[in-house]
Amino acid sequence: LPLPLWAQEGTPVRAQSLNELLVNFDRRAPAEVKSLNDANIAAEVSAKVIEIHADVGQSVKAGELLIELDPVDYQLNLKQAQANLASSQARLSQAQAKLKRSRSLGDKQYISADELLERETDVMVFEAQIQANEVAVSVAKRNLEKCNVKAPFDGVIGNRMAQVGNFVRNGEVLIAVTQVDRFELDATIPDSQSSEILNSGVLNFESRGQSWPVELLRLSPVINSQGRTRRARFSFVDDAPPGGRSGEVTWRVGSGWLPANFVSRRDGALGVFLLEAGTARFQPLRGAQEGSPARVDLPGSTQVITLGRER
Repeated sequence: LPLPLWAQEGTPVRAQSLNELLVNFDRRAPAEVKSLNDANIAAEVSAKVIEIHADVGQSVKAGELLIELDPVDYQLNLKQAQANLASSQARLSQAQAKLKRSRSLGDKQYISADELLERETDVMVFEAQIQANEVAVSVAKRNLEKCNVKAPFDGVIGNRMAQVGNFVRNGEVLIAVTQVDRFELDATIPDSQSSEILNSGVLNFESRGQSWPVELLRLSPVINSQGRTRRARFSFVDDAPPGGRSGEVTWRVGSGWLPANFVSRRDGALGVFLLEAGTARFQPLRGAQEGSPARVDLPGSTQVITLGRER
């Protein structure tokens, strides 16, 4: 029987060498640059705001004064505590002198044992009072220091809630500071791909056409029940992009993989069409998955049909 017309004329195809088609296989996941610390700084004492030294968008250094609260009440508390301490120290000195005389008289039996015990008790009572008053002085000094609200780290003021003249209470948020010298990359990774992250040697953060190398810090062992994802944190190897920058974290799964668009299905198997001496041959690929790049264990000079394989 004569061959059909399409078989007589053949099927026009285009082919390229396998080496020209192989690519690196990278996966991607959404990620965002986050500051290591983003603090809402609250008042630790109750007082009136008398001065503000930093405002929104301003850069500040660790220890820099941000807000001043009225210190008068706490200065008075400190003076009272110091006066109480001085009084107890004076009374202790008096009690120690009386005890010394009582012991001298006791040796000559001019004073009873009960009176001597009373003098010793007085000394111990005043020593305990001194300890309590010393603590009170320390607390008063600490409260006075809290009237000066300072930056806990180098950062930028993100928001200011305090207003000059307002009375603020202990625990009320005054100002927000975002750290600018330490950043981490936060990403959401599908649980099915988490093992690839652990084994990948090439990790990058890509955003707006730029790329930054990163290293895995932590991969949460907890799986989100809704999206079947896990949280991952990365550190930047060199400089970091600005905080809040969003993009994608990419990780290298393999090198030298055949792109998914060259993988075809024939008789239930996934593989690739090869051109050999003017004839097309279907080569199954072990482990290939629909819609994913595939490993190809063939010589680099192998001719892969790129156009016309549908026919």
